[in-house]
Amino acid sequence: MISESKRVQSIVEIFAAKGIRKIVFSPGSRNAPLVLSFTNDNRFECISIVDERSASFFALGIALSTQQPVAICCTSGSAALNYSSALSEAFYQRIPLIAITTDRPPEWIHHGEGQSINQVNVFNNFVHSSYNLPINEAEEDLHYCQRQLNEAIINCSNNSQPIHINIPFREPLYNFIEKSNIKVLNFEQLPTKEFLSEESLVNLAANYNSKSKVLILCGQLSKDNSLNYVLEGFSQLENTVVLTESTSNLYSHNFIPCIDRVITTFDDISAYEPELLITIGNAVISKKIKQFLRNISTLEHWRVIDNNQIEDTYLHLSKHISISPDSFFRGLKPHIKIENATDFKNKWLSKHLITRTNHDNYMRKVKWSDLKAFDIIYNTLPENCNLHLGNSSPVRYMQLFSQIRGVNYYSNRGVSGIDGSTSTTAGIAYSQPSSLNILISGDLSFVYDINALWNNHLTENLKIIVINNNGGGIFRIIPGPDTTKSLENFFEVGNNAAIKDLASAHNINYYSAKNAAELEGNITSFYNPQNNNRPAILEIFTPNESNAVILKDYFNALKH
Repeated sequence: MISESKRVQSIVEIFAAKGIRKIVFSPGSRNAPLVLSFTNDNRFECISIVDERSASFFALGIALSTQQPVAICCTSGSAALNYSSALSEAFYQRIPLIAITTDRPPEWIHHGEGQSINQVNVFNNFVHSSYNLPINEAEEDLHYCQRQLNEAIINCSNNSQPIHINIPFREPLYNFIEKSNIKVLNFEQLPTKEFLSEESLVNLAANYNSKSKVLILCGQLSKDNSLNYVLEGFSQLENTVVLTESTSNLYSHNFIPCIDRVITTFDDISAYEPELLITIGNAVISKKIKQFLRNISTLEHWRVIDNNQIEDTYLHLSKHISISPDSFFRGLKPHIKIENATDFKNKWLSKHLITRTNHDNYMRKVKWSDLKAFDIIYNTLPENCNLHLGNSSPVRYMQLFSQIRGVNYYSNRGVSGIDGSTSTTAGIAYSQPSSLNILISGDLSFVYDINALWNNHLTENLKIIVINNNGGGIFRIIPGPDTTKSLENFFEVGNNAAIKDLASAHNINYYSAKNAAELEGNITSFYNPQNNNRPAILEIFTPNESNAVILKDYFNALKH
């Protein structure tokens, strides 16, 4: 029988050989062999976070920041299930996470052993692939174990998606694991880049050139200066409009941000309807643009993304092009020669300029509300900060404000849940100690993820703005819930937590504001680093009943 220490040592050595350096552990007994082995090896940076859900989102933040795989490791039983939220976010946002769940031996599953569930393939719906390592009985088992580890890490790295490794352990768990000179299997799969043939590029360009109305819609992307540059060239074409959102992390005077602002003012809708839609990036926030595009019966849609996942978001998919957007547009550009004069771009730009002026005029007179708070935050953001947008209201409000050059925008828009925004931001802040990281969160989202503060690795560059509109303000904005009798008890559930006390309990610096003057007076101090090397929270109280009314009035004002 092969010793357990050889299997554990194989795991450590293969992780090291594959360049995995960061592991976030959550305490437990069943994962003790891995905790002891990794923490006693100075090649690895090991982090301990008690709450598995928070730990997995923290690791997601590190992986998002570094664009490198990060491992998470927990004990057996229900602990593993707490990884599911972060793994689903990583799957749809394409972030490389390695989820290691330790397990009871297979003979004890479903036989009354404590802290045990069936963990095999438990995350199959939202990981690239799953692996269940054998308990070593023969030499072939050790080779098979090493082969699975290689395959798992390769799939995580090359596909930029999460994977799951389940590892059963028999007791004893705490005996000292001696290192021995074992030979470990380490193979590579060299990634190849997709490219379009010259013939394909010529045909695509001919189609593009024949269109008088082309819309390039940019979803969530990491900052990419090369892509930004080539899109600027396309945005100067008279038949082409480039639409961006804050989470697209693209900036140009020729791009049109604030999609919802512009669409609200359309009069003759057909004049703004594209013939060809090209989409890049991941999730698009705007519901208005989705509905607008779905209603165009003759629309042709090309989806350009460097993976093979087919998505027909706009109900008109005609071409899925598996290539990076930068490579696609660079290959296409030399063949672009617009055949017909068109005013498509000018029509969109005209609406954009009108709504920008109306937006500025409205902001000068808007009463205290969520919208006013966002206006003050937007106009006081420090240069070159990382701005993290919580889901529900915060990410939607920020789409009403133009992108700021130099600001990096983040948001968990893979699944768009409210459950891990603070933990993810904390992970990015930890990974980027020289960057100021500002999270704008709703009060429910913040309290939901309060265990993000139960963390010994929080840094002073983490700043959390909590918009306290008494919980669930989004349900007064979206159509439907505001017309029901259940609004206050089952949708807009009031937040009874005292955030000031929660901050004090976790030794977090606390600020508050109940009106525009207080916010303008406190926000500069809030952004500044603190003497005790701790994060800071700024709680902003806004009137929940008038927020939705003011927002509707704002959209009406954009039209005039």
